[in-house]
Amino acid sequence: MAKLDVMPAQAIVDGFKGKLDFYVWCGIPVVRKWPRKPDPRGIPEVEAHWEAFAYASRLWSQLTPEVQAAYNSQATQGGLSGRDLMVRGFLKGIYAYTH
Repeated sequence: MAKLDVMPAQAIVDGFKGKLDFYVWCGIPVVRKWPRKPDPRGIPEVEAHWEAFAYASRLWSQLTPEVQAAYNSQATQGGLSGRDLMVRGFLKGIYAYTH
C-alpha cells in the first residue's frame, strides 16, 4: 500500500484497472497492487484454528432452531450473524460447555 497526496483522475484509475486498486482508507487516498495472490502456505496462526473452526461450524447446524434464533437475535446489534457470534464465542473459549 502506498499513500497518495491526491486521488488521481478517473481516467488514470480506469487505465490501471486489474493492476492497481485505488481507494480511500481513513480519509487518505492510497493505492495497492491488485489482485493479490494469497500466500499458498497460509498463516500458521490461522491454520492452527482451522480444525476448531470447522468443528464449531458443524455445531451450528446441530443447534435447535430456537437456539439459532436466540443467537441471531443477539447478533443483530453487533453486525454479525448468529452463526458468527456462536463460532466466535466457541473459538475464544467464552463458553463453559465447549466439549
